[in-house]
Amino acid sequence: MPPPRHIAILGGGLTGLSSAFHLSRRFPNARITLLEKQNRLGGWVRSEQIRLGSDGDPNSNPAALTVEAGPRTLRPASKSVLELINLLHLQSALLTTPRTAPAARSRFLYAPSLQRGLTALPASALAFLGSPLRQVLLPAILREPLRKSNRPRQPPKADLDEDESLASFLGRRFGPDVARLLGSALCHGVYAADARELSVRAAFPALYGLEDRGGGSVVLGVLKDMVSFGKGKGKGEGVDEYDLGDVEAKMRGVAVYSFRGGMQTLSDALVKALEAWPNVELCAGEAASGIEMREDENDSLVVHTAARALEPTHIVSALPLPVLQSILPPPTSHARPLPHLTANPASSVTVLSLVFAVPPHTIHPPGFGYLVPRPPEGYTPSPSPPAAELGVLGTVFDSCALPAQSQAEAEHTKLTVMLGGPFRVPLPSDDEELVTRVLAHLKEALQGDVPRPVAWRVWRHERCIPTLKVGHVRRMEELRAVLMEGAESGEGGTGNEKGEGWRRGAWRGRMEVVGAGVGGVSVGDCVEAGRRLGARW
Repeated sequence: MPPPRHIAILGGGLTGLSSAFHLSRRFPNARITLLEKQNRLGGWVRSEQIRLGSDGDPNSNPAALTVEAGPRTLRPASKSVLELINLLHLQSALLTTPRTAPAARSRFLYAPSLQRGLTALPASALAFLGSPLRQVLLPAILREPLRKSNRPRQPPKADLDEDESLASFLGRRFGPDVARLLGSALCHGVYAADARELSVRAAFPALYGLEDRGGGSVVLGVLKDMVSFGKGKGKGEGVDEYDLGDVEAKMRGVAVYSFRGGMQTLSDALVKALEAWPNVELCAGEAASGIEMREDENDSLVVHTAARALEPTHIVSALPLPVLQSILPPPTSHARPLPHLTANPASSVTVLSLVFAVPPHTIHPPGFGYLVPRPPEGYTPSPSPPAAELGVLGTVFDSCALPAQSQAEAEHTKLTVMLGGPFRVPLPSDDEELVTRVLAHLKEALQGDVPRPVAWRVWRHERCIPTLKVGHVRRMEELRAVLMEGAESGEGGTGNEKGEGWRRGAWRGRMEVVGAGVGGVSVGDCVEAGRRLGARW
């Protein structure tokens, strides 16, 4: 396949920006055009500054607090993000929280079925013995290695391909109580989804792998990994070594990190770097309205917008999969249809950031925050507990998670409440009413009076987090197979370069589909997806 001459990237979120950045480095002679429907780039990554006076008056003093509409902290495990920090020279903007900090050691559940208020997740053996969770966890952990391997088996070509939901996985290995209390809470915190629908292979592949390495036991898999820790580590399969500079050293002993200006520092730096490269065109406010495969001798690709028609040699879609489906050639076209683009739903989440004019210790315990498990009665709204009535997924104690983000953090409390996801309860459209009801929830969860906030921000994100349903891994394999059909036969070029297996309407590896709906929703997943693009071009 000839190298790309013109790459069209559809979508200007973090995956699209990472794609443009890494493709421009991999193919410096190729023209790259990035199209984004919104007037800003960065997608769900968005940081805002709330300016506060010493008396809590938002208009009196330049002291500021950073609030996040989307992701708010990162973990050092993602080397692709660390590499970006190095390549974009963002070391001086880093803010880190050490593993010894309360935010790293203390996390909570709000599970009224266990006890009133918050339940600490035990961080040590001593804490475990005194925890209300001991009655649930201890028998489950002790019994799990004794359970026979009980993974459900399907025929080799079955649609689910030995996949199952996170709830099913935890339920058969540890029991239904662990699945509901911990599995659903984890799922709420990462995917804002129902653990009974989320694919364990797609969403938590490491957990799935532990069962394999333990011969059918997750606990034995953990013990085996602990014994072999540090042995036989390679550089990774099929990926060049990461250019980390001094960033990896800076991350030693770090639990989470962010940036002085918030998470948007990363996406803004990507935009600034891309704007400086003459072969890259960033087109905010210009959406792709259609993809065409012409019926000429080369099956040429065309990307249409409201203003023009681009003729790229290659396309990268970083769009939500249902959006991509809506702009593909119609079924009557000779282009091969792409499967499974509408298989997964997406969760809608309301994010409420609150700022109080009192120190953090007067409102909440030191720690990262708390998650809310699925209520015993399910997601049906009920008067009790208030978390279910509102659809609260969890709360982050931002002032504790990143205390160094501003000088005003010590005198103010900043926390963020996430609502929605699988609860699907109607929330007040009036922000004031929403704040009042959330304060009532916080009073119950934190078991104390909560003052009126001096400032807040509300973001209502529609269909923002894809739910990778059971069978997702197999479906994405089938999607990639259709996209790559014909690419191995030398069919990517023109005329004389066509192989014997030439097929009209084949995509022949000229389009790649990436994004949160394909390979994972974390910032690291999105950046890594962009980094891996074009390896076969």
